[in-house]
Amino acid sequence: MSAVRPLRRLARRAMEHTGLIGPYYRWLEQRAARGAADDVDDGRPMPPAELVVLVSGPSRRWFSERGREDAAMFRALAARHGADLEAGLDVLDFGCGAGRIARWLAPEVIGAGGTFTGSDLNPKLAGWCAASLPGRYGANGLRPPLALGDGAVDLVYAHSVLTHLTEPTVQAWLAELARVLRPGGLALLTFHDEAYAQAWGPPEVAPRLASEPYVVWNNALEGSNYISAWTTSARLSALAASSFDVVEIVPGRTDAPVQAIAVLRAL
Repeated sequence: MSAVRPLRRLARRAMEHTGLIGPYYRWLEQRAARGAADDVDDGRPMPPAELVVLVSGPSRRWFSERGREDAAMFRALAARHGADLEAGLDVLDFGCGAGRIARWLAPEVIGAGGTFTGSDLNPKLAGWCAASLPGRYGANGLRPPLALGDGAVDLVYAHSVLTHLTEPTVQAWLAELARVLRPGGLALLTFHDEAYAQAWGPPEVAPRLASEPYVVWNNALEGSNYISAWTTSARLSALAASSFDVVEIVPGRTDAPVQAIAVLRAL
């Protein structure tokens, strides 16, 4: 077994260099979608398995339950910092995927008199959300801009979006999210910090973070689940500092796979 892992890594690197990793990874996703067996009726529109697997693996039950939990987490964290979703806010779900969190938050935001916008790199995911969920949804590119005006939203949240981007791309998106936020608006952005890396990351990542503040693992297919990015809390704070006040960094959990959260306020 000790020789298998390095051989697989070499094969993966070869596919990255030849461009074959894209078709291969898509094939793995399709195979996982075909193997999805569980189902759940939570009273909300449920995307098909081939879309669920693109954002969270094949389990619809996990998609539902963790979506509800993450929605509650963002709701509580926003309220703690003065952004109550019951106050009629304009909210952006950046990297909305197949609506895992939007399924729960969009009806609440719109019901309170606010607006809800979702944006995702994958037009299939954004298209399903537009056809199935309340709110406005559209596709964005790998790099900015978003199809929103300056100061268009009060609150933006992004779950596991920065975690699949290289450092220059993250820096560009931080500036863009600050642009679409009103002055004083709040950004809640999850990321893989040192604690999360130690507990849940590839074993090589945590030691590297001691000397490299931003580590990219499987550097191909940027924006997909294939690539993962890991950064120290200090580095994420430094990247955000030109556009935001860093209000709080909630560390990643070591008892459960819950990412760190940067709480940022637009200047």
